[in-house]
Amino acid sequence: MVSKFLVGYDGSAQAGRALDFVVGIASKNEGSEIHIAYVVQKPAGAPDPIPDELLESLRKSGKETLVNAERVVKKNLIDAIIYLEMGNPGEKLMELASRLNPDLVVLGTLRHSASERLLGTVSSHFLKSRAYPVLIVP
Repeated sequence: MVSKFLVGYDGSAQAGRALDFVVGIASKNEGSEIHIAYVVQKPAGAPDPIPDELLESLRKSGKETLVNAERVVKKNLIDAIIYLEMGNPGEKLMELASRLNPDLVVLGTLRHSASERLLGTVSSHFLKSRAYPVLIVP
């Protein structure tokens, strides 16, 4: 039975659909765990190192996004564990998955480069690794 979920969440409509899908499954399975992760990524063109003010703003925005996702889950009487990470989203979510060992990783999908048009960069990262079952929600 699938009871431990890791959801990559960035506040987008696609991530919202992925979270709603997981909540729908978890609400039917007592004892389910929903782990929600947001990864703060260095914006394109930002100086290196990232100025403290910009970094704090990105962290604050990420935390607010996670708290909103947590509310969605708790509204359905399910506990959520949230994670705010820094770095490359694919790599950080993979590291988190290796610590949590989820039954299922659930991701929304965005369109990026031609090679990743169907799945998105984070989704492609997980599929290439073949380390965890992955559900990609359009």
